Amino acid sequence: MRAALPILLALAFAPSAAAAPVTIRGADPEAYTLDVRYSPRGAGVLTGSERIEFVNRGPAALDRVWLRLWANGPDRCGPRRIRVEIDAPATAGAQRVRCSALEVRLPAPVAAGARSAISLRFRVRGRHRPDRFGRLGATAMLGNVIPVLGVEDNRGLHMEPYAQLGESFYSLAARWDAVLRMPERLQAATTGAVVSDTTSGGERTLRVSSPQARDFGLAVGRLRVFERTEGAVKVRVFASRPGRRVRRSLRFARRALRLLGRRLGPYDSTELDVVVMRRAFVGGGAGMEYPELVFTIAAPEVVSHEVAHQWWYGLVGNNQFREPWLDESFAQYFTDRLHPRLNFCRPSRPYALVARRRRHFQLDSTMRVFERSTPFALGEVVYLAGSCALQRLESDIGRSRMTTLLQLLQSRFRHGVMTQSDVLGAIREVAPNYALRRWLRVAHLRP
Repeated sequence: MRAALPILLALAFAPSAAAAPVTIRGADPEAYTLDVRYSPRGAGVLTGSERIEFVNRGPAALDRVWLRLWANGPDRCGPRRIRVEIDAPATAGAQRVRCSALEVRLPAPVAAGARSAISLRFRVRGRHRPDRFGRLGATAMLGNVIPVLGVEDNRGLHMEPYAQLGESFYSLAARWDAVLRMPERLQAATTGAVVSDTTSGGERTLRVSSPQARDFGLAVGRLRVFERTEGAVKVRVFASRPGRRVRRSLRFARRALRLLGRRLGPYDSTELDVVVMRRAFVGGGAGMEYPELVFTIAAPEVVSHEVAHQWWYGLVGNNQFREPWLDESFAQYFTDRLHPRLNFCRPSRPYALVARRRRHFQLDSTMRVFERSTPFALGEVVYLAGSCALQRLESDIGRSRMTTLLQLLQSRFRHGVMTQSDVLGAIREVAPNYALRRWLRVAHLRP
């Protein structure tokens, strides 16, 4: 989530094509291995190496793969924030989408069903701007800076542009193993659970691992760590100083994990890192989610929203540029359920929460539409009306069947990719006699 909940509205119209179940037809990552070093000079510098192992899921031999270099996205390649060198025998090819996509030519075609790997080295220069990739005080926020494989599915090769006030991300789950080196005085919150944390000669070496994650995010700075357990999950809150806001954030992160786990199924990791920010991002973004890691202000509802994203996008993925409502509306639905005093939904009229002049926006509009529109459209349509549409669905089919629907989506698409057609198919399966077309009309969704 970029601009969280009703608190901070951000970005919204053009029709999106009818969704279809996803079939991966290109490089499907199996494992990412990182060895990186962080230096605090300037706005921060992250250098290191990466190995990406993948399998060719397509029907034909694969002679190239694409990397998404999202670190070049916020500044639209001016300046270039990440530079990549591809290790032989693979070679670098063309760059596209304002340097946010890099072609990697393979030394030999990879047959359908066969496995291969590429290795690379990279250097990321930080940004002073207070952003998910930027800097808040003395803390470097390094979201979406690690290269990941681009996705090719039955809808084609995805080359969506970076979204400034929303998300463009679409990646596939894989194993991550990372070694991070930094000055001893610094701490890092990361995707993955800590395997070891050692210091020697003024340097800290952190080893982390995740069996399945779509991305790898981190934040590095002079942070203090406060931790408690919630069941089998260690919840770690990182902040520059202790205080009431840290205790509240820890309490609400644990509560969200507990309640979401009861209704949706297991969190699927042993650790969750929560970086508490003293202020919002530039443009009003109150938080941002990464697998097993969230950046958030200390507002309880924002903490809950970001934790909900661990299920909606973290575990059940989607193309956030093409179908942003699939993770944001579901995450906001749970936020509204966990914080009813901030829930202004009238289930009979979900779009009553949208200003009259913006009610022509469809809930299933793409981020391209939202990026070109008023800064309020995304928040009103996808967060508020989208959550309310799901509450209307629950009111119509009953809480028990709604829970069955949510658990079905979580089990069927866990570590996979969900589309709008998948959601509609699951509704038909759970409530076969439900007047689905009427709900699509009030939810402003195309069948």
